[in-house]
Amino acid sequence: MTSPGLATTIVTPGSGAELAAALQAAAAARTPTVISGGGTKIDWGRPSPGIGLIIRTSKLDTVTHRHGDLTATLGAGATLAAVNRALALHGQWLPIDTAFEGATMGGIVATNDAGPLRHRFGTPRDRVLGVTLALADGRLAKAGGTVVKNVAGYDLSRLVSGSFGTLAAIETVTMKVEPLPAASGTLVARCPDRQALCARAQALTDSPLELTALDVRAVFTRGAGAGYDLLVRVASSPAATEAQLSRVATMLGRGDGVLRGGPEAACWRSQVDAPWQDAAAVVRLSWRPADLAQVLGLLEETHRQTQAPVSLTGRIAVGAGVVRIEGDTAAQVSAIEQWRASSLVGHVVVLRADPAVKQRVDVWGPMGESVRVVAAIKQKLDPTGILNAGRGPI
Repeated sequence: MTSPGLATTIVTPGSGAELAAALQAAAAARTPTVISGGGTKIDWGRPSPGIGLIIRTSKLDTVTHRHGDLTATLGAGATLAAVNRALALHGQWLPIDTAFEGATMGGIVATNDAGPLRHRFGTPRDRVLGVTLALADGRLAKAGGTVVKNVAGYDLSRLVSGSFGTLAAIETVTMKVEPLPAASGTLVARCPDRQALCARAQALTDSPLELTALDVRAVFTRGAGAGYDLLVRVASSPAATEAQLSRVATMLGRGDGVLRGGPEAACWRSQVDAPWQDAAAVVRLSWRPADLAQVLGLLEETHRQTQAPVSLTGRIAVGAGVVRIEGDTAAQVSAIEQWRASSLVGHVVVLRADPAVKQRVDVWGPMGESVRVVAAIKQKLDPTGILNAGRGPI
């Protein structure tokens, strides 16, 4: 992609009005524009033919916490870390995890960035109640509300979640928050093969247990072969946590080894961070939860064919995750094409890759029948086509 250093102008609005004015001026001049929060995902998307303007949201960092309603209105430039520090003062939190230190609320919502906590709490899109948007014509538009029961305009709020900044700039987002759990514990089970992992995962999914996270970590490497880990987290009241962890341990055939405190946090930090180590390509995909064993088989076959290390970190009950593929350009392109040709996985999106890979495969892949609808929405909200500087997805 075009380096952000090549941008002719960088502006940092201090208010929603300034944000909208900056977009209006960019649209009038037809200046390709990128909205940037913490810059943690600046290399995502198609290679840009040129970026004329970067609008940084770092000054839009307000946090308005309505702890009695379990909601918070957050500036697009507020970091997730800062938000959760503020919410913790009232014993609450925003249950979203991200691999990127410095990730902002605008960027998290715009990319719908989610991790293991998605199992219980959903994606950022699921937690959005309302947004204030700066449009390319200079208007500020509000959709949704500030309390859970208010769903007016909710569709527009959901529309910009996962739009990657191609439709409008987020000024503020109102989200549902949760009480901080009083206790938490995690069990990690190494499984001998994918059938054993899937059998244990299915038993947990079918149980009445209220799990906070249920994740898979699968690694395929030369020499070491395949490795399968099942990660289970319970976070609730102390009594409920202990009772459920005991049940999980019985189901997994483990009587000890519960991770708590720092070791537990480090375990999940590693799970979230693992795909982003070094310079491998990172691909997001989804699958039917019942097909997990076949999906793991597909990834193992990719490893055999390319001889490149392949690893998956994913949400078992949701059927979504991130795959890390190493190797040279040819191996990475072959893997991406294989996954897109398979009926087992869908929504195969290249989040990070070397420019040589992006030149050979479109990072977003085919959009199918939805392309006309999203193109019409893009034309309505961004008629000059300046937003995200051609990096997609629309």
